[in-house]
Amino acid sequence: MKRFRSLSNVGTGLLAGSALLALFSQFSVAADSTAAAAPVTEQLVFEKDVRPVLKAYCLDCHGGEAELSGGLDLRLRRFIVAGGESGSALTPGAPSDSLVLQKIVSGEMPPGEKKVPAEKIRIIEQWIAAGAPTSRDEPLKLDPGIGITSEERSYWAFQPLQRPEVPPVKGGDLVRTPIDAFILAKLEEQDLSVNPETDRFTLLKRAYFDLIGLPPSLEETKAFLEDESPSAYEAMLERLLASKHYGERWGRHWLDVAGYADSEGDGNTDTVRPYIYKYRDYVIKSLNEDKPLNQFIIEQLAGDELVRPPYQNMSPESISTLVATGFLRMAADPTASGQGNTDESRNLVMADTIKIVSTSLLGMSVGCAQCHDHRYDPIPQADYFRLRAIFEPALNVKNWIAPRSRVVSLYTDADRAKAAEIDAEANKLQAVYNEK
Repeated sequence: MKRFRSLSNVGTGLLAGSALLALFSQFSVAADSTAAAAPVTEQLVFEKDVRPVLKAYCLDCHGGEAELSGGLDLRLRRFIVAGGESGSALTPGAPSDSLVLQKIVSGEMPPGEKKVPAEKIRIIEQWIAAGAPTSRDEPLKLDPGIGITSEERSYWAFQPLQRPEVPPVKGGDLVRTPIDAFILAKLEEQDLSVNPETDRFTLLKRAYFDLIGLPPSLEETKAFLEDESPSAYEAMLERLLASKHYGERWGRHWLDVAGYADSEGDGNTDTVRPYIYKYRDYVIKSLNEDKPLNQFIIEQLAGDELVRPPYQNMSPESISTLVATGFLRMAADPTASGQGNTDESRNLVMADTIKIVSTSLLGMSVGCAQCHDHRYDPIPQADYFRLRAIFEPALNVKNWIAPRSRVVSLYTDADRAKAAEIDAEANKLQAVYNEK
C-alpha cells in the first residue's frame, strides 16, 4: 500500500468500499431512468445548473414530500411552468414575470433564515432569460420524492477509477515521470514554467520530512551528499519507505480520517479506551507491510466476518484482522461510562459510525440523509437506512454491548496451561510460607 511505484495497482481496492458504492448504484432508482444522458452543453440547463439549486433550497416543500406546499412542484421544468395554486411559476424568456424567481429574489422563499445566495439567484435568472432550456426531453412520469437524476449518477465518487492518458507537453525534457507531465501541462496552460531544480540537501530534507516526519541525521546527510551514483535519490527513498517511521508518519492521516482517539469522548468523564492502541498499531503495521488497500479496507469493515468464532487459540493474523474492526468503534460512545446507555446514545453512536464510514470511503457525506433526502450529495433518505441496515446487526442498538464488555481474551490453551502451572508453583510456595 505504501510504495509509490505500486499506487496504480491498488486502485481496484479503493472502493472495496466498492461494496458500499454498489449500494448506492443498486438501491437508488433514478427518477428519470428512461431519459438519455445529458449532452455536453455550454449554456445553462435545468438539470445541471438549476435543479441542484432548487434541490438545496426548495424541494423539501416543493417536491420532496407527497404533499406539495402551495401545490407547486419544482422537480421538473414543465412542473414549474404548470405552477401551483398561484398559477404558473415560470415564464421562459421573462425572468421578471416568473413567480419562482420573484419569490426567491424578495426573500419570501424559502422561508426561514436560509436564503438562496445571490450567485445562485443569478444562475436561475440567466437560465430563465435564455428560455429555460433543458438538456433533454423530460420524463413522462416521475416517482414520488426527489430521486436520483442522471446528472447525479455522474457524480465523481460513483465513477470507476481510470488511468488517464498522459498529456503532451512542450517541455518534454523536464518529464521524468507521468506525474510531471500532468503538472507541466497545467503550468503551460497558464504560460508558467517550473522552478529551477533544487539542491540535493533540500531534496534530502523534503524526502525525510514527507516520508517519516523526521530530519536526516548528520551521518545520513553526509552519506547521501557524498553518494554520486545516479540511483542515490531512489535508494534513499527506498530506505525511508522501509523505515518503521513511515507507517507512523502516514498512518496518522488514516487515523485522522477514522477519528482515532484514546478515549471515548463521553462528556466530562472521557472514559479511557484501554485497548484501542491496538487499532492504531494495526494501521501503522499495515502501511509498513505494504498491505493492499482493498484488504486494508475490507478488514476494517468486516474483520469479524473473516475470522470464525469462537475466538480462541487465534493466530496473530486472525487477531490483527479482528483488531482492524476498531475502525467501526471510533465514534464517540456515551455508553462507555455505564451511565449514558440510553436508546438516544446508542443511535448517536450508530449514526456517527455511518458518518465515519461514508466520509472516509465514499467521497461524500450521507449524514444529512438520516432526516431527509440529502440536499447536496446524491443520497436519498431510503438509501441511508439501507446503509444503516448493513451495520445494524453488528452494532445492534437494541441489544447493545457496552465497550467494556466487548473484550475478547487472547489467551490460548497453551497460555492457560502455563498460567495453571505457574499458579500451582505459587500455591506450593504459599503453603510453605503459611506453614512458617
